This record gives sequence, C-alpha cells and structure tokens, in this order.
Amino acid sequence: MAITCPAKMHRRTFLKAASIGAAVTLAGPRAVFAQPKSLEKVSVFIGTTPHFGNIVVGAEKGFFEKEGLPVQVTNFASGSTAVDAFRAGQGNLVVAGDLPSLRLWKQGGIGLCAQANYGELSIIVAKKSINKPADLRGKKVGILIGSTSEYFAKLYLASGGVDYKEIDVINLRPAEMVTGLVRGDIDAFVIWQPFGWRAVEADSNTHIVTTGEPYFHEWEMVNTMPEYAQTHGAEIVAFLKGLDQAGKWIPDNLNEAAQIVAKSLRMDDVAIVKRMLEKIDWNIAYTKKFRSDMDRIGTFVGIPVEWSKMFDPKFLAQLGPTYVET
Repeated sequence: MAITCPAKMHRRTFLKAASIGAAVTLAGPRAVFAQPKSLEKVSVFIGTTPHFGNIVVGAEKGFFEKEGLPVQVTNFASGSTAVDAFRAGQGNLVVAGDLPSLRLWKQGGIGLCAQANYGELSIIVAKKSINKPADLRGKKVGILIGSTSEYFAKLYLASGGVDYKEIDVINLRPAEMVTGLVRGDIDAFVIWQPFGWRAVEADSNTHIVTTGEPYFHEWEMVNTMPEYAQTHGAEIVAFLKGLDQAGKWIPDNLNEAAQIVAKSLRMDDVAIVKRMLEKIDWNIAYTKKFRSDMDRIGTFVGIPVEWSKMFDPKFLAQLGPTYVET
C-alpha cells in the first residue's frame, strides 16, 4: 500500500477508453470472477477530507492487502479535482461525489459502488446577517465549481425563490473559503465539513446557516472506465471487499480510525476528524435509496442516469445478495 501525491500513471487515454466503453455490454450480476494468483496494483484517486476515510483505513489497516490487492492511493484537493486528473488519463479508480461522478459517467465512465453518504456534513456558512436564501442575493458566495456543493447551493437558493444567477459565485477551494469569509472577501460559502466548523471557530460573526440534511443526501462513489472494469474484474472485487471491511470497522473503532485518517490526510485536529467519521454512513450497497437520490440530482443538472450504461453492479454482487437491491 502507498499513499502519494499526484503523479503520472500510464494507461490508455480517456477518450479512447470512453469510445471503447460505449461498445461494452455489461454482464449481469451473476458473473463470477476467477481469482488470479496475484492481483495488479490498483491506483486510486481521492480527495483530502475524512469523507474518504474508508479508503484511507482500508489502505492503512491492510484490508485491501488482506484481499491480496496492492493499492496506491493518491490525494487531491477534492474528489472533483481527482476526477479531472482521472479524465486526463491517470489512475484506475477515482472516488468523488454525486456531481463530478455524474459528469464522468456522461463522458464514458461508470460507477462501481457507493463509497459514503451523509446529510449533515454538507453545509452553508455565512456571516450572521445572512439567514435565508433571499439574504444571499448579490452576495459573493464561495463554491467549488464542478462539485456537489454547486447542486446544494442551487437547491437551497431555489427553496427561497432565488436564482443561482442572482449570486456572485467565486470559485474557491475549501480551505480558501474559510480564509475568504473570515477576511471579508466573500459573504458565504457552500461546501462540506470540517470547513464550516473551522470558519465558526475563527470568526464569532460567522455561523452555519443550514446543513444539507433538509435538502439532499450526498453520495460519494467509486468510479472507473469500462475498459478497466472489463479487464480487471478480480482487482475490482478485491477492492470492494476491502472497502466494505474498512467501512464496517470504522464505527466500532472511531478513536483509532480518526487517528489514522488525521495522520494520512495531515489534519491536526483529530477530534474534528472523529466528529466527521461518526456522521458518515459507509454502506457501499447498490440500494433503491442510492439510485433515487442519484436520479434526482441527475434530473436537476440535466444528466439523466442510464443505469444500465453508467453503473455496473455485477462486482458488488460478488460480495453477496444484500449488496445489490433490486
């Protein structure tokens, strides 16, 4: 196992993989993969927040290794930037939220499983003078363009009759949002924890306006290209088994898990990491709830989900019948 910073990893280009993927017919969930004597190393791209905790734990605690799978994890500023690197022709698997994953699926990628889901960790943070959607009209709002926070912002604004075009969107990375709000460069930001907690701690005139819970449930998921799925089924199944074990281990070992994730992601506040991990559901199953939520966001952003083309549950089916809900 290795966790690294972004580096070149050779494989066929995204466009070629996408064209091949368009011609691939996905096998049904009863397909069985023979386990080879040795599995190829899998390169996994993730963001740098505790939302990716089961990936980190799976690597650090040896859950992937237990399945005979060498894994190299590469961290990016967010799942969205990880997808950008993946689309450029790097990596084997990429983990990202709803919106960047949907865009990847539209361009030829496929989903393999849910990786995490949560509602309370998505947040809108602002100066205390801002308490409702109408208060954001004409205001500068930090949003990570291309991430699910864009979707959340649109949902929240629409709930108060405010159009997304009525705010001044500033494309910022999460850490920049905290600094920008405290300095007064922006009036609010939409992102995920722990950046809301950090902003409130740094500026007493700042508060969390709302979480995502009343508006949507956010999903992170594991994605790949059809070409890789077609030729590396054994590696994918081994990865999913290790991921599942890691997710089941975390809730019963929160203190140790927080230490592991904080160290790996270079986060100093272990207490915040633990606070986040305990709010995340690590269920990787292909459920009706997952599909319903993804259909909703797909409709909202104009990317209808074609499940038979954009998602391949046959690998999850190898973990047992409860992992694929029909």
